[in-house]
Amino acid sequence: MESAKTKTLGPRLAVGFGLGGIFLLSLISPYTVVGLVSVAAAAAGFELSTALRSAGWHVPRIPVAIAGLAVPWMAFLYGPTWQWLTVFAAIVLMVAWRTVYLIWNRKQQPLKNTLRDFGASAWAVFYVPLLMSFAALLVTQENGIAFVFGLTLTVVSIDTFGYLVGRFFGKTKLSPAISPKKTWEGLFASIAGGIFGGIVTALVTGNSIWFGLIWGSAILVSSVMGDLSESLIKRDLEVKDMGDLLPGHGGVMDRLDSLLPSLFVGYLLSHVVF
Repeated sequence: MESAKTKTLGPRLAVGFGLGGIFLLSLISPYTVVGLVSVAAAAAGFELSTALRSAGWHVPRIPVAIAGLAVPWMAFLYGPTWQWLTVFAAIVLMVAWRTVYLIWNRKQQPLKNTLRDFGASAWAVFYVPLLMSFAALLVTQENGIAFVFGLTLTVVSIDTFGYLVGRFFGKTKLSPAISPKKTWEGLFASIAGGIFGGIVTALVTGNSIWFGLIWGSAILVSSVMGDLSESLIKRDLEVKDMGDLLPGHGGVMDRLDSLLPSLFVGYLLSHVVF
């Protein structure tokens, strides 16, 4: 009889391989990489905004999605200055959007709640569109596509090794209060995944094995912290997944949790080489 663990594994693997195929196809050009990044950022931003709204944080979903589309492209085409200008423009747009909505519909709410909504809106833009846009900056560097491939492979290896070992062999809980399913066995498997991804990154980018080990270690830390951070956010929002678009995975945001901070860390590490 099929167990609960193996029942969900098939759809999860099928979706995972499908996403992997789409990602590999996007590597044919920096423009296709940024196109995929912008679509993913828009979808994830929309999911995050929806989850925040369900918990009483009134974050405008459409402006967050627009920011997800725009910020990576502005970073790619015009560099870090326009990356940040677009982020701040998006925050101004969201504040104006919410203000007009309250006035137009004659909604009354305490000033404290309004400022809280503005803060949540700004955080949503920083957390998804801004962090995702570092992939667009990374791809513009020398060997940029190779670095994007290596970064994604490292994060996927960390997640996949940790998930499979933790799910089928994990016994010792890592942090039950934050993420009940995480185990120490899964963490050790994630470490192996980080080493593997780091070595592959070093090979495809023409760097030393020492750089690969540093890369794998840094991405391991950022990946685990990103995963635990989203688990904490979902616990506070009282949601199991950020969305249901991807069977076996949840939403797009659930697939990007480890990648978001890792893109920033990977971009910084790439400057050690450049």
